Amino acid sequence: MTFKKIVRNIHLVIGFAAGAVVLVSMTAAAIFTWDKELTDWYYQDAVFVPDHQREALDLTQLWERAQQHVPGRTLSDVSIYKDPARSFEFSGYKDSDGSGIFWWDEYEYWDKVYVDQYSGEVLGYVNMKSNWIYNTRMLHQYLLLRWDVGHWIVGYATLFVIVLVLTGLVLWWPKNWKVWKQRLTIKWNARWRRVNFDIHAVGGFYSYLLILILAITGLVWTFSWWTNGIYRLLGNDPDQVWEKREPLVLDTFPDSVPLDRILADLQSKRETWEELSIYYPYNLAKSAEIGTYLKFDGDTGWDEWDSYYYHPESGELLASNLQENKTLGAKWRNSNYAIHVGSIYGLPTKILACAAALFLASLPVTGFLLWWGRKRKPLKQNTPRKQKEGVVRKLSTSN
Repeated sequence: MTFKKIVRNIHLVIGFAAGAVVLVSMTAAAIFTWDKELTDWYYQDAVFVPDHQREALDLTQLWERAQQHVPGRTLSDVSIYKDPARSFEFSGYKDSDGSGIFWWDEYEYWDKVYVDQYSGEVLGYVNMKSNWIYNTRMLHQYLLLRWDVGHWIVGYATLFVIVLVLTGLVLWWPKNWKVWKQRLTIKWNARWRRVNFDIHAVGGFYSYLLILILAITGLVWTFSWWTNGIYRLLGNDPDQVWEKREPLVLDTFPDSVPLDRILADLQSKRETWEELSIYYPYNLAKSAEIGTYLKFDGDTGWDEWDSYYYHPESGELLASNLQENKTLGAKWRNSNYAIHVGSIYGLPTKILACAAALFLASLPVTGFLLWWGRKRKPLKQNTPRKQKEGVVRKLSTSN
């Protein structure tokens, strides 16, 4: 077998192995690329406040209003936007006993409560387990299965995508300079089989870099060895990427937390802040600190976040991890999600990510049609010359 035949067989076998997963996962990914826009549209009555020409109420009071809306459950974090027209988002979840096969079986509840920060009115409630927008993410990441099953299936399919891109590039590569133009353009006026081949091969060539970016950034959520390899490529020791320190540990959590003091301090950190989140600790044995994240626009090209940690009783700032002090590996890892979904540079990169995801989802279909067409391709009829040669041989044999 020639080298290209070996590569073609590898491409075919791996394509069949990963095709169905890629089709389903990447179709969902293309939809979830627009999760913020879809959420703002579908839940607009909850996301946006009707009147923001007033002073916001205390965060402690708003948290109590949100908590009253979900009695018997615990809200553990809040997301606040600098945009005064957006409501405060309170969230809380509880893990289940571990039974079930779908991702939502892993949670006893997962609630999100939207509160008008000016009136204290609850604008909306969302059960995240049945949130169709978030379920497109879970379909992409886990095929709606449990994490310990679904993420492995999607992870290995993503590894296969990298192999498919590289083998596809080998198969696309022209034999000589005369056929370069043919391999760079789609012949739309040809028969459907030729158009299908061009879409698969030519389109694959133009999009292979974007597909590789999607795959490289996506593998981070499955394989630690992959993430550590990127850290090393960026010049960082994986064990030293993140700052290590001794967290605050308490036997009991205080009855009240100075949330308003913490919020005021956070809002004073960066003039260009865009979004912030405050989290109650989920495990006192590991840490009792109030963790916070502050997203801001520092115009450096990264997705920029600061982390601050506060004492739950006094509201005193205990530690911080500023964007400018992070290692290159940490800056990349904090930006990996934004790169993966295309939000890193706003609308242009979102459009590119969505288009790449849709095209990647189409490749198993066009690839299958290529294989099916070749399997069903009728045998060529003998040419007149071959028929004539056959007659001559027959006559000579009979003589």
